[in-house]
Amino acid sequence: MPGGPDIGRREPGLISQLKPPALMGTKRMKRSYIGSPFINLVFLLAFLLAPPALRLAIHSGWISPAPQANNEGAAADARHGEFIALLEDRLRKVNRDLQLVTSTKGLLYDPAGGAVERSAARYRVAVADVLPLSTPSSAERYLFISFHGLPALHKDSIVLYEDRLVGRLVDSSAGAGVGRVQSILDPLFRARFRCGEDTGMLWGTGRTDREGYPLLEIRHLGKTPSFSEGQVVLTEGGDGLYPAGCIVGHIREMPGQKDSLAIVRSDVLIDSLRRVVLLEDLARKDLARLREGPR
Repeated sequence: MPGGPDIGRREPGLISQLKPPALMGTKRMKRSYIGSPFINLVFLLAFLLAPPALRLAIHSGWISPAPQANNEGAAADARHGEFIALLEDRLRKVNRDLQLVTSTKGLLYDPAGGAVERSAARYRVAVADVLPLSTPSSAERYLFISFHGLPALHKDSIVLYEDRLVGRLVDSSAGAGVGRVQSILDPLFRARFRCGEDTGMLWGTGRTDREGYPLLEIRHLGKTPSFSEGQVVLTEGGDGLYPAGCIVGHIREMPGQKDSLAIVRSDVLIDSLRRVVLLEDLARKDLARLREGPR
């Protein structure tokens, strides 16, 4: 109709306007459809041509190197810290052992005044831990020490704590790593002593004072004593077991005060010992052979 809306002519125009976008989308879909196999083929060829290590890494899942490096660094820091702590602990033990060894100046003690010269090369020195073991018999008072990491020490090596006499090594089991020490608290302990101008024998009693310090008796004095209460008592060295100059203790009681015998009080709390020093006299065998004379 003239003047009316020409719908017939507009519909084709509208359709023509809608077709180009639809056709363009279809072309893009076709190009995308054609490109996807090509890209996949490229990746497949790259995977097949890659080195085996790279293919294994891709197959198992690629791991970022940065976290691995961080983990390795943290592990290295932890190992380094443990090593430093181990060294510090070892250094503390060495310093403690060194202080204990250098405190054995009882062998160099001279009651007449000052230290005396003595060859340190004559003795083999070792530091041992005291084990928390007890003897089955109450009549015997022995200490047990650990020999792990120590040189082979022979029987009759003397045992000291700082500069004071503890006893002597009477038995050692190399296989078990345990040594047995007869202490001054043992009733069968015997040693020759010197106190000032007096000499004689010290006998163990198995008794202690109220504070736990061992008490010893002076026997075979042979004369009226010239020593006095509180005077230091040393080993005399004539028995062939204990070298001269080891501090045993001090005169606690004079004869006739409470007993007919003089009493010596040791300065060592035997039950509280944790570490001791052992000294082996390397010249003892040579001296024994000289005493025996030529065969």
